Amino acid sequence: MNDPGNPAPGALEAVRGFVDTHDIYNGRDELADVEAATEWLTAEGLWGKGRSMTGRELSALHELRDALRAMAAANTLGEQPPRAAVDSFNDLAAPHAASVRLDVRNGSGPMTASLRPHEEGIGGVVAVLAAAVHEAVLLGTWTRLKSCDNPECRWLFYDESRNRAARWCSMRGCGSIVKARRYRDRQRRSAGHAP
Repeated sequence: MNDPGNPAPGALEAVRGFVDTHDIYNGRDELADVEAATEWLTAEGLWGKGRSMTGRELSALHELRDALRAMAAANTLGEQPPRAAVDSFNDLAAPHAASVRLDVRNGSGPMTASLRPHEEGIGGVVAVLAAAVHEAVLLGTWTRLKSCDNPECRWLFYDESRNRAARWCSMRGCGSIVKARRYRDRQRRSAGHAP
């Protein structure tokens, strides 16, 4: 049902937004082709205006998006992410460096630190998203980024529930659909085994 819910904290929201460019439920993909991907990334401030993208770079973005969704789906189930998804993420992120950037606010407040990419284009996009995942893992927010457990949706959402047990992007939408489907399946199975 694609309920955007609450935004993920900090840079993790960029990861959620990136993965949700593929709206499975409604059959839309903001990264469907080079032109669409360039437009979306430029609008998000991740791609320089006038910069071109290759088909190979687009394929890397799709691979990264799939790996991130698979890792978030593991969070939904409280499991370790699939080794293939982690390896794919690591392979994509490895060649693209980022460095620590410290900032001091004028007046008062603590010093902040962030990871900034060394390059533009695809390397910069991958580095920004990898840095956001890195930060979320360190802060303990990564496991709250989940993929809707409705296989027809798989929308990423940030789980703010106290017990961290949310499984659907929307309880009223996808949660109701999945629970009703499971109930009907149980009824059919028990009717088939009735004496």
